[in-house]
Amino acid sequence: MRNFSLSLIGSAIMILCSSSASAFDWSEATIEQLHQSLNNKDITCEEVVQGYLKRIDAFDKNGPKLNSFITVNPEALIAAREKDKQLDKHQPLFCVPLVVKDNINTKDMPTSLGSSALKNSQPPANAKVVDNLINQGAIILGKANLDEFAIAMLGLSSAGGQTLNPYILTNGPGGSSGGTGTAVSASLAMVGLGTDTGGSIRIPAAVAGLTGIRPSRALSELTGVAPLSKTQDTVGPMCRKVSDCARILMFTEAWSTPERKQQIMNAAVKDGLKNARIALISGMFPQRTKDNRTYYQVIDSALEAMRNAGATIDIVSLPEQEQIINGFKSLAGYELKQGLNEYLTSWSSDKDGHPRSFDEILTRRGYAPTTEEWLTLYNSLSDKRNDDPVYKKNIQGRAGFIRAQLNRVMNGEVQYDAVLYPTLTELNMPIGKNTEGRKNVGLSSFSGLPAISFMAGMTQDTQPQPVALEFLGQEFSEPKLIGLVHGYELHHPVRVAPAITPELKSAPVSADKKP
Repeated sequence: MRNFSLSLIGSAIMILCSSSASAFDWSEATIEQLHQSLNNKDITCEEVVQGYLKRIDAFDKNGPKLNSFITVNPEALIAAREKDKQLDKHQPLFCVPLVVKDNINTKDMPTSLGSSALKNSQPPANAKVVDNLINQGAIILGKANLDEFAIAMLGLSSAGGQTLNPYILTNGPGGSSGGTGTAVSASLAMVGLGTDTGGSIRIPAAVAGLTGIRPSRALSELTGVAPLSKTQDTVGPMCRKVSDCARILMFTEAWSTPERKQQIMNAAVKDGLKNARIALISGMFPQRTKDNRTYYQVIDSALEAMRNAGATIDIVSLPEQEQIINGFKSLAGYELKQGLNEYLTSWSSDKDGHPRSFDEILTRRGYAPTTEEWLTLYNSLSDKRNDDPVYKKNIQGRAGFIRAQLNRVMNGEVQYDAVLYPTLTELNMPIGKNTEGRKNVGLSSFSGLPAISFMAGMTQDTQPQPVALEFLGQEFSEPKLIGLVHGYELHHPVRVAPAITPELKSAPVSADKKP
C-alpha cells in the first residue's frame, strides 16, 4: 500500500506539471517547471544536468567564483543519461539536481566536513537521506562547502575556502550550510540539503533569499550524517520555493507514512494564510532605529501582506523569554568530540586513510582560522561535561521548559497556528563577521520544534539584500508551516534572483564533455 501511495503522489506531481509547453530556464527553475519541461519533451535530463554543470563552471569556479561547491559529482551526467533511458519517469524527484552539504555521506564522493584533514575521507555508504532522495529520482550534483566541522557560521573551511554571498559578494553566506545556501540561491542546483544544529540551515537561507526548513528533531534522519550535537542535529531542505522544500522533506524524515507525505504535498499548494492565527513575539524583534529602517520596511510590508491575505496576527509576549534566548547554550561544544569519535570509527580507514578519532583530527593542523581554537575548546568541554553545570542545565529539561512556555502562548485562551519572529534581527554582515542577531534561531534548536525561515522581502537601498522571517509550530506541524509559507508566496511573491548569476544564454555543454 505504501509503494502504491507514493506512486500516486509521483503521478499527481507529473500530471500537475503537464499543462503547457515552455522553454526550460535554469535560473530559478522549480521542480514543477522541470517536470513540465521533461514531460513535454522540451528538454532531456542529460541537458538539464549539463546546464547546471555549466552554471557551476561559470559562476562557482569562474566569474564571481562563489566557491559554494567542494566537489562536483563526476558521475552526474552518467546518472542523467540513465534517467533518460528509464521507462517510468513518474518518480516524485525524477531528474531533480540536488546539492548536498559536505558533512552528509556520499559513497561516490568524499565527505570532507569542510576539513583538509578529511579531504580524502570516503564513507562506503550513502547517508540514509541521500539514498532516499536518489531512490525517488534525484541526481546529486555535488557536495557543498560548509564551515569546517559545521562549527561556525562564516562559510569558511580549509577544504573549500570562503563561500561568497550571491547578493553582495563582500557579505558572508551564513553558516554552517553556507555553501548549500549560495548554490541554491544562485541556481547552481535546483534544491539542496543542509544540516541545522543551532541555525545552520535557517541563517544561510535567510541571507540567501531562500526557504529553509529545520524539521522536528524527533523526525530527523541522521544515519550517515557527521554529528555536531546529537541532541540538536537535524537535516533539512533549502529551496527557492517552499513547494520544492516540501517535495524534499517528504523523503528526508526518519519516520513517516504515506498519509503524512500526502499532507506535506497538500500543504505545498494550500493558501495557508487564509484564516490563519499567528502569534507575533514582540520581544524577538529588534528595537526600531534609523539604522534599521530598510530592514523594518521589509518586515512591515510582510506583516501587512499576511493580514491582507486573511491571517490574524496578534502581538504576544513569550514567557521567560530572557531565559530562553540568553540563558541556554548550544550543546555542540560538549558533544562534538564523542560524536566525531563514533562517526570516524564507523568505517575502516584501510582504503581512504581517514583520521579515526577527534584527537587525531586535533593534531593534524592546517585548519581554517579559528577552527583550531574551537576544537581545542570543545575538547576541554567534552572531557569535563559531566561535571559542568552549564551542560547539565542544557541537557536536563531545557526542551521541556521552552516547550512549556511556547505552549502557554500557542494553546492559551487563543489557539495559534504558529509563532512568528525574524530569523535574524539585523541585516547580513561582511565576510568574516558573525551576526549578533542570530539568537532567535535557538527557539527551535533548543526546543526540538520545527521552524521554517522564509524570505520576507528585499531591502530597498543601494545594495538590496534579503530579510527573513521564521514560523515555528508544534511538534510534527511541518505541513501547517509549509502551508503558511506557501500562502505568503501566493499573496506576496518577493523572491529576486541574484543579479550576478543570470540565465546563461548559450546551449548546454556538449554531451561528450565530461563534467
